This record gives sequence, C-alpha cells and structure tokens, in this order.
Amino acid sequence: MTAKPKSPLVLAGCGCVSFILALILFVAAYFAGGSHLRSLTSGSSTDDTVVYRNTREGRTGKLAENYMGFEFRYPKTWVLKPDPDAANFVTVERAVDGKTYENLNVGYFSTAGSTEKNQTLYPALIAQFQSQFEQQFHDLKKVGEGATKVGSYDGWEGLFTSTTGDDDKKVNVYTRVILLPNADGTKGVTLLMMGTSLCPDLSAAEDLGKKGELPGVLESFKFAE
Repeated sequence: MTAKPKSPLVLAGCGCVSFILALILFVAAYFAGGSHLRSLTSGSSTDDTVVYRNTREGRTGKLAENYMGFEFRYPKTWVLKPDPDAANFVTVERAVDGKTYENLNVGYFSTAGSTEKNQTLYPALIAQFQSQFEQQFHDLKKVGEGATKVGSYDGWEGLFTSTTGDDDKKVNVYTRVILLPNADGTKGVTLLMMGTSLCPDLSAAEDLGKKGELPGVLESFKFAE
C-alpha cells in the first residue's frame, strides 16, 4: 500500500518549531517521479558550489520575527526549492532522475531563552518532531537522540528511520533533525536532513551529514550577522 501524507506537519507547544513539509515533498516526488526544478542560486559561487545566504528581504510574519542570519554552500548539482507557504527559510535537495537522495531544510525554533534552559527543552521538541513524523510514516522509529555539533556550534539531534512505497518497492527514509541555537541560546534554527536508500552512500540515519554530499553542506554552515 502506498504511504501517503495524512496531514500538514505543524508543531506547537513547549517551543515553536517551523520546518518545510519535507516528508510530504519527498513522498510526492518519489511516487510522482518528481520534477526537475530549475536551480536557483543565492550569493557567490565557486566552480562546484553555490553560497546560500539568508536575508531579511521578503521575510514577513514569523520568519521576520524569528529571522537569523546564516549561510552555507551547496553543490551546483543540487536545487534550491522554493517554499510556497513561506514557512521556512530554505530547502536544498540532491535528486537523481527526480528521486530524492538527500536534502536539507532550515527552519527555526523558539528557544527557552538561555543555553541552560534549552537543555530541558530539546527532548520535548524532538518528541514533537517524532509525533508529527509518525503521522506520515506508520513504521517510524527513533534510533538516536543527544548532543551534537555542527562545526563549532553545539546542538541537539534526533535520528529516525522509516520506509515508504509499496511492499515490492520499499524505500528506507532516514531523517536527522538538529536544533541549533545561537551563542546565547536566545534564538535557534532547525536543520532537518532527509535521505533515502536510493542514495548508495546512505544506509542509516547516522550517515546523514557524515556520508554522501551533505557533509560538505553541513560543514560550511555558519551563523552570520
């Protein structure tokens, strides 16, 4: 039986988390064969990568209120996907023949106001992510949670695995969510990474950001003014 999205992913309570409907986009792309979106670029580039820089331009509502300056590099072979609902800052994706291999979505979350208080908030936010993911994938499993780092930044992560597709065409879906606050813990971004077993480099959720092409993207991430 085909796994289809049941409802939009909206997280509320014990801190506000915003992220693009990455699971819905993935499922739609996988079963519909996807579409080759034209590659949008932001910032300067090298021969192989493009720099995405988040800006205040065009941000309204919650995105303006929770705006954070950041930038990262992504391969030119990836696509920058527009968010029609303007609910998140950016999504970039690596796809082959219209099928998702890896992607990264950057959203935001409302912190508890300080680095110390955030430590008690993180598990509750990861639990919210898990609850919403379970609405999309009935066999979702959390396979890890705890402190992590993105470059020199301290964060908190949750790791999940699931499957999608008909019984004879099962595809493993790997998800890694990182809650990454700024230096004083007053604001934060969510780094939502997804990958599938269609990518030959990935065989577990732990591989996201460590294998494939995501490591270079993640390593280049930095906060900016």
